[in-house]
Amino acid sequence: MMTALRHLSCVIAGLALLSTAAWAEMFGPIAGTVYRNGGAKLVLIVHGDSGAGYISDFAADVARANPTATVIQMARPGYILNGERSKGSNSGLRDHHTRTNNKLLAEGFSAASQKYPHDELIAVGHSGGGNQIGSIVGTDPSLIDTAIMFSVPYDIQRWRNLRGSPWPKSQSPVRYLKSVSPNTKLIAATGSEDSNTLPTFAKDYVKKAKAKGLNATYIELPGGNHGFRTIQDQALELVNREIRN
Repeated sequence: MMTALRHLSCVIAGLALLSTAAWAEMFGPIAGTVYRNGGAKLVLIVHGDSGAGYISDFAADVARANPTATVIQMARPGYILNGERSKGSNSGLRDHHTRTNNKLLAEGFSAASQKYPHDELIAVGHSGGGNQIGSIVGTDPSLIDTAIMFSVPYDIQRWRNLRGSPWPKSQSPVRYLKSVSPNTKLIAATGSEDSNTLPTFAKDYVKKAKAKGLNATYIELPGGNHGFRTIQDQALELVNREIRN
């Protein structure tokens, strides 16, 4: 009985340590959760349109697996993370990949970059978060070293034609390829069964990027659909590999 109690106490203490390993912080207009493990790589992780919470476990897993990286999960404009709301509006989850919101997210990235010294900034985004990253690498070409974009439309008009309603205010990464630095690494990864942001969207984005001489790679995630849980293990493996390069 005492052995079991001691084991339980150790488990509780371990969980407490894990819970104190991360903390909430504002980066200019953007709310974030910081996992301060190291400094060689700064990894910024942003969620899709449905909300910030579903990607928190993934951010924590990335931090635990990479002790030489500082990992920060960020709430996109208008979203809440750990009780803090990022500035901007998500417009009721409609047509919000806008110039204003992309600028706010870029400001958050820049603030994190200035506060936490690093050798490389890796931005990781799922769905709408990846779409915003895809635009930012063009509008702020010196900010991100590696962009890892999961399940992203890349061309808003083409995607919204498929979905049945226009998003005229949102920006498309394909429009900004001409401004992306040739030093930036672009990784476009999509589940093979994604019927929302089709694999062909990522393939075409990479084809256009390569035609401009950019360092772009398409990765298909077997069996995955648009839901992040269906690609999470493969996403973790991919991100870990890039951090350790």
